[in-house]
Amino acid sequence: MVKRQINWALVDQLRNKNPIVLTLANLVTIDKVADAVSAIGASPIMSIEVNEASEMVELADAITINLGTISQQQLTQIKKVLHKANYRKPLVLDPVAVGAVSSRLKIAQNLLKEFHFDVIRGNASEIAALIGDVDNKSHGIDAGAVTNQVHIAELCARRFHAIVILTGETDIITDGQVLYKNPFTAEMLTINVGSGDILSSLVAAFLGTTTNTWDACIVATVLMSAAGVLANRYSAGLGSWQVQFFDQLSIMDANSLLDFLNESEEDYLD
Repeated sequence: MVKRQINWALVDQLRNKNPIVLTLANLVTIDKVADAVSAIGASPIMSIEVNEASEMVELADAITINLGTISQQQLTQIKKVLHKANYRKPLVLDPVAVGAVSSRLKIAQNLLKEFHFDVIRGNASEIAALIGDVDNKSHGIDAGAVTNQVHIAELCARRFHAIVILTGETDIITDGQVLYKNPFTAEMLTINVGSGDILSSLVAAFLGTTTNTWDACIVATVLMSAAGVLANRYSAGLGSWQVQFFDQLSIMDANSLLDFLNESEEDYLD
């Protein structure tokens, strides 16, 4: 892991700025994503209407494109949003299940050819599929067993000139040259449906707060992991964990996040 100073104060800066995050959402997890974005102090917009795409882009500080429940109508909306937003607003791509469904992979690859995304957030099999690694298959929407995850993430970042967040037991964040590993994980984050979708839109919220894409990716990822770990302390199962998770997201500021990091035994802060 490369050690460098991270601007953890972004947590407070986001709450002060209240950025607007437009998510072209996975309809399975749309409520959870909106609640999480709101909990950290941003304003979520979850739009499915093609005709309002241009106006929504003008309102938004950052945009997440999620392929979780992709349809032809949503694809039309996505392309209209991207034509309006490309190089004007920060963009996050969440290529849900492209490692399992060939039509989704084709859509994602075409979008990546036509538009530039600042961040690509996916699990290991999704990131592997984007670069044509056919040896690593997913289990449904889940990652499955994927080897050489750092290499896969770095190759994807270099190919698409983006920061890649490869989420899993250890989250990997890279721009193709510099590497950051998030040491925190919570089992419930892997069980909870929509954890990846939530992170993609939290990243967008931080991109709507700062021009430092690297710090935005790291702070969003660590913040979410910290909330997941802290939620474990007060929950008995997935239901109570979800309540505590959203509570932790809503009350965490920069000082409490730093307290959590400093209390840990992981020696990765400068």
